[in-house]
Amino acid sequence: MPLKLKLVYILCCLIDIVAFTFHQKWLVPFGALPVLCLIVIYVLKRKGEYKLKDYTYTLALLFSAIADFVFEFRTLFAKVIAMILYVFTFSFYIATVRKEVVFTASSKELAKVALHLLLIMSPFFLVFTKIPTDYFFSSILYMVFLSLLYINALFRKTNQSSYRWFFAGIIAFILLTITDIYFGFVITAPHGDLINKLLYQFAQYAIFIGIIKANNHYSTSFAKNVN
Repeated sequence: MPLKLKLVYILCCLIDIVAFTFHQKWLVPFGALPVLCLIVIYVLKRKGEYKLKDYTYTLALLFSAIADFVFEFRTLFAKVIAMILYVFTFSFYIATVRKEVVFTASSKELAKVALHLLLIMSPFFLVFTKIPTDYFFSSILYMVFLSLLYINALFRKTNQSSYRWFFAGIIAFILLTITDIYFGFVITAPHGDLINKLLYQFAQYAIFIGIIKANNHYSTSFAKNVN
């Protein structure tokens, strides 16, 4: 991504953070601003050369933007609705990278998946008794799709740079999920909301870079085959 576009995204993130921090009692619709910025940058980057994976990724960002706006209501019910919307986001992320995923279902791979899922889910189940019922059930649905996305990211076969960025974004989403639950229901953390905002903004950015680098990789490979 060109430096000026990175600076634009950083500016959108800062506006979101400042608005969220200093206007806690107001409904300030800046939560969706960073993701909307990524949508605009992505559309400009693809220059109308949209393929199926571009549409699925754009839909993922759109659902993220809607969820981010809903989250700004800052009630427990709003968080539950936002988590359900993020399920659609994760579904479209999975659809975006599914053709790049190679899973042979060997015993080694199954053991690897089981271990990784145990590590992801254990922080959640350790404190499930402290989570309100409606939030708990939406969290279960959310975690199922996040785990599916993690598995797809884990077995994604593309160029190394794209793989690392995309995988880092999914890890950030997992960390965000853990911190959101623990900061909200288990412990009191200074600037917990700010930490969650930064994790979320990095997650979206890292996934964005992972998708862009994959597109560039396939375009280069296609050009080499033609030549």
